[in-house]
Amino acid sequence: MYQCPISFFTKNIIFNQDKSAWAVYKLSGFDYDFLDDDAKIKILHKTARFLSGILSEAQILMLPIEQDIQGQFESLRHHLDKKDPLYEGALFHLNETEKYLAKSTRNQGDANDYSSYIVVKLSDSGEYELLSDLKQGFQYFIKDPVNAINTFMALDTRDILETRLTHCADMADKWFYSQNKKLQLVPVDGLELQWLIRRGSFRGISGNHLFYADRDKHIWNPVADQDETQNGEKILHPYSKDIVSLFSGSIHQEKRYLKVVHDKNRVSYQTFLVFTHIPEVLEHPGNEWLYMLQQMNVQAEVCIHIKTKDYREAIRKVESKKMEIDSQMEHIAGAGGDIPDDLADGKEYADILEAELKSQRYPLLETVVTIGISADNLEEMEKKAVTVRGIYEDFAFGIERPLADQLKLFMQCIPGMGVLTGDYTMPLTPVTLGSGIIGATHELGDHVGPYIGTTGAEGKQVFLDLGRACLLNKSASATFYGNLGVGKSFNANLLLFLTVLYGGYGLIFDPKGERSHWVEQFPLLQGQISLVTLSPDRTNQGKLDPYNMYLDNRDEADELAINVISELLRIAPASEEYTAILEAQRIMRDEDVPSMKKLIAILKEFPREDELSERARYLARRLGLQAETGMSRLLFGDGSEDAITLKNRLNILQIENLKMPSPSTPKDNYTSEELQSLVLMAVASHFAKKFALEKRDVFSVVLFDESWMLGKTAEGVKLFDYLSRMGRSLYTGCIFNGHSVTDIPSEGIKNTISYKFCFQTTTDGEAERMCEYMDLEATQENKEVLKNLKNGECLFQDLDRHIGILRFDAVFQDIIDLFSTTPKAKGQEEEQEAEQIDQTETEESRQSEKKVEENQTETMEDELNFEFDMEELLKKESV
Repeated sequence: MYQCPISFFTKNIIFNQDKSAWAVYKLSGFDYDFLDDDAKIKILHKTARFLSGILSEAQILMLPIEQDIQGQFESLRHHLDKKDPLYEGALFHLNETEKYLAKSTRNQGDANDYSSYIVVKLSDSGEYELLSDLKQGFQYFIKDPVNAINTFMALDTRDILETRLTHCADMADKWFYSQNKKLQLVPVDGLELQWLIRRGSFRGISGNHLFYADRDKHIWNPVADQDETQNGEKILHPYSKDIVSLFSGSIHQEKRYLKVVHDKNRVSYQTFLVFTHIPEVLEHPGNEWLYMLQQMNVQAEVCIHIKTKDYREAIRKVESKKMEIDSQMEHIAGAGGDIPDDLADGKEYADILEAELKSQRYPLLETVVTIGISADNLEEMEKKAVTVRGIYEDFAFGIERPLADQLKLFMQCIPGMGVLTGDYTMPLTPVTLGSGIIGATHELGDHVGPYIGTTGAEGKQVFLDLGRACLLNKSASATFYGNLGVGKSFNANLLLFLTVLYGGYGLIFDPKGERSHWVEQFPLLQGQISLVTLSPDRTNQGKLDPYNMYLDNRDEADELAINVISELLRIAPASEEYTAILEAQRIMRDEDVPSMKKLIAILKEFPREDELSERARYLARRLGLQAETGMSRLLFGDGSEDAITLKNRLNILQIENLKMPSPSTPKDNYTSEELQSLVLMAVASHFAKKFALEKRDVFSVVLFDESWMLGKTAEGVKLFDYLSRMGRSLYTGCIFNGHSVTDIPSEGIKNTISYKFCFQTTTDGEAERMCEYMDLEATQENKEVLKNLKNGECLFQDLDRHIGILRFDAVFQDIIDLFSTTPKAKGQEEEQEAEQIDQTETEESRQSEKKVEENQTETMEDELNFEFDMEELLKKESV
């Protein structure tokens, strides 16, 4: 019969019935997969030093954390504005995506990340407890004789003096500050500690099983009465039944497993495996024997108990064991017998252990490693247990599934619980234990925001909220780089669309004119899209005139105008032509309605006696010709033109007939048409600045397609720098969709990018640049990862600098078709349309497959009427 081992907890400290105290910390996760060998070895040594710093005893918990998909969508649903004209569409998209992911989870199983915790023992029962010696007992008796007598008579052993609380908190703080430099730690709070204790009874059962103080879900804390001694010192009297209530369910011992019954619909099946042998020589990196359990996605947890032996004591123990082995070997040899293999292996292991301890001066860790496997049905649990055991046996690990110790192992996994059976203790060095890798994570994206795709072999769902960066005082800038046709534009569109749908605003610069059809074919954003298309037609004369764009800011207009003229006519700042333009702008300050044509007129009217007259007149002539030539007329107005407004929820700006140069073509080799196109795009991009400066209380995002062009002009570089730096304070993000990391104009701008999406590249040089861009070592393995990415996949670095392979998922087939820029043959389009009609699902058909079969003919007839509602237009992609 086992009693509840925990007496009380407060903040991150646990007080046990055996009078011991433990402090609980969470290890901050780190990325491991894309590190080079040197970095992995560095992590190994940091972990070994961390394990060497354990006071006397500790428990390490590596726990699978099931994604709370329902909670994620509930939070997103809660933040929707019911007054938003897109509310109904956003709610529909959200609900259908949630159903899609629920179906995916049923088919493929839960995807988990792992969180690691360390529970370190602060004091032994006889070392710091109140009655550990006569002196403390006498002091306690003087302070509070009634409680002292109760404790002495074993009537109440759970009282905690305030001095004990303070002492334990001080010990915990000292240990934390000394160890936090080796591995980053975070003290857990009361809610997380409650979850750690309570989760053991609910292993394998999905859902939130926390206790709350009331229906409003205020945090629950264990109850403790508080008294004062005669001299005013406080004493806590914990109410033990409070802690007991955290352990729900009835436990039934079965053959090699436990059955924890809560009710008929909630039964947890649990079994525990223990290591009995770890191979003596494990090459590192490459044999991360604990981390590989995380990569299997079997939702197995690891509990490691550690008792440290001082270096000198450890050496004495190893030498004693070696003498014992040598004695046995001499006795067998003297009798003429053969030395048994296990004895020879034992001597070899002892030699290796002694050499490692002496070289590093590390303590010896008496270690028990337990693997907990669970499920909500017996068959699945057995399947997982066989899988895990088989994998470790293939690597020559000794691993057992005890028959009689399952309940003891269950108890050992309770936070702050010591070892109940010493049959599975292994002497390990910190390096051997650390080589398993503790604290690695596959975390990617945010815990808020809409669903964008999956990561990892287990297909863990990834959510992203670009606006979170601004709220954390960081830039919300993102870059998309990679080859043509690998999904950059498609997925940049997806991020912008999700931002707009869930309450934000968007602006797209579309130089290739790939989004014209959105206005008519995007039902979710119906009526919320503005498309501005600028052509060489005379009706668009002056629409991009700098003085028309900045009617309320003459300085900004002057600066843009002179930069436009300098780029268009290749004028150097030190030239006389440049000086003439500055003089003309000074004269135009007296004009009420400035314009580019007015600037030409002033240049033309320079007095003949002015030394700049000849240059000014020649310049006016060149500009006059540009003002009447093709696309250039967009830049030259007379001040009477209507300004372009971009105030809809989604705004698309296009310029027709642009002749885009190749990104690899040097600027000096541009044709006049290519240079003209570049200047037009640089000027048009200034609408992004105006768009960002528009005051809104919701997040906005600007998408620059072919963003490499911004780096080709001085004006574009300034805008790139402004938006990437100032977007944070303007609550605006930017997505720069280009081809190469070299598109970024400067190192300073590169350092402001928070979200990095690197798609497939076919060249070693670009793969190396991408690795450097993401602060990864350009190892051959990392370069091969980038070169072998599939369409729609990218190596993604999120706001918290976690890195992983992201597979984008737009969910809805209609959105996939809308965003796709890959041309299809006519026959392929007809075939795809027929296939989509065959796969159309109505809401009624999802509720009953039988009803679909009965009404299949009727459904097909309805579809052929071409009267689609929103639900039919958003045909969800099958899992």
